[in-house]
Formats: sequence, structure tokens, C-alpha cells
Amino acid sequence: MKSSNVFPTLRRGALALALTAVASLASAQSMHVVLDTTGLSANSSGWLDVQFNPASVPAVAASALVDHLGGFDAGSTPQLNGDVQAQAGGAFLFGNGTDWNDLFHAVHLGGKVSFDVSFSGLPDPSLAAIPSLFSVSLYGADGVTQLGHPDINGSLLSLSWNPAASGAGQVGVAVVDAGVASVSAVPEPSAWLMLGAGLALLGLARRSPGRLAG
Repeated sequence: MKSSNVFPTLRRGALALALTAVASLASAQSMHVVLDTTGLSANSSGWLDVQFNPASVPAVAASALVDHLGGFDAGSTPQLNGDVQAQAGGAFLFGNGTDWNDLFHAVHLGGKVSFDVSFSGLPDPSLAAIPSLFSVSLYGADGVTQLGHPDINGSLLSLSWNPAASGAGQVGVAVVDAGVASVSAVPEPSAWLMLGAGLALLGLARRSPGRLAG
């Protein structure tokens, strides 16, 4: 095969791999949440309130795993309510089996508070698609004073888990206070591998055709 046919084929293959990887990133079920508290209260303590509640009970079973915590006060005892369980390594697993599932945890203000949250759940063939809402709020040292500019429910951001008729559900993102809260997708390892392979092929295709001509 002549090089004039080889390189367009390589480019098309690389582009297909890269697009597949980007699509995987966009549909990721794991999110990285960051709360920038530098402008809220310097060098003090506060509280993070995280809830994962279904729109109605009973709902199709779903869970939210919170891990890779940053800025949390490891010396404090978290308050757990409803279907929330502490896990090894400081993680927390939320279920949606009750109408109020809540984690209230001490954090260090004046810097960044961060964590990853990974969603999973059963499909909903009934097409009722009852969502479960993962919401995040911040409070001062008294545990009562809300920080930032939350919505009417006190949330700085919320992530909705929406079950699908088959396969994985969908995650919806709503950032209320963009000056404090930010959310980004955590890519799956397979997505990074595909993206890397696509970029490598693109780099190969841009080399001089004379080097690979047969």
C-alpha cells in the first residue's frame, strides 16, 4: 500500500480513538468536586454538609461513594444520618434507601476542600426515572451559618443521578456559587489509554511519509 493511502487511514483511526476517549470523559460517572474557601473564612474551622436523597421513596437503588478527601478535619467525628456508611480510608458510601441521607463533617476553611464522588445504580425499565440529588453545602464553625451564596435549599452545588431504562444512568450538574464550587469529570483509566493511543497515532501520522513508505 502506498504512503498516500496509509497516512489518511492512520489519521482517521487516531481521530476515532481520540473522539471515543472524549466521549468517555463526557459520560463519566465519577466527578471531582472542589470548594475554594479562601475568600470565606481564613484559617478557621467549618462544616461540610453532603446529602444524597431520592426525589421520592421508594426509588431505584443508587449509591454515591465519596473518597479522596482533601481539607477535611481527620480528627473530628463525622455525623452520619440515614443510609450513609463510613468506609476504609476515610471514604463514605451513600445509599438512597431513605428520604434523608446526610454526612456532616468538619473541614478546614481558608483553603480548598475537595473530594471525588462516584455514582452507580440499577437501571429503571419502568421509565419513571426518579432522580436522586447529591447536594453540597458549607457552614461556619457554629454549624448553622451558611457560607457562600447557596440556593434556597442551602446548596452551593448539586449533582443529580438519573437512572436510565438500561445501562448506566446520567449525571446532571448544577453549580450555584461558581465563585466557591467547581465540578469536573474524573476520567476512567480506559479513557486515558484510548486518548493516549489516539494522540500517539496522530503524532506518527504527522511524521514524514517518506520514513514509512514501503
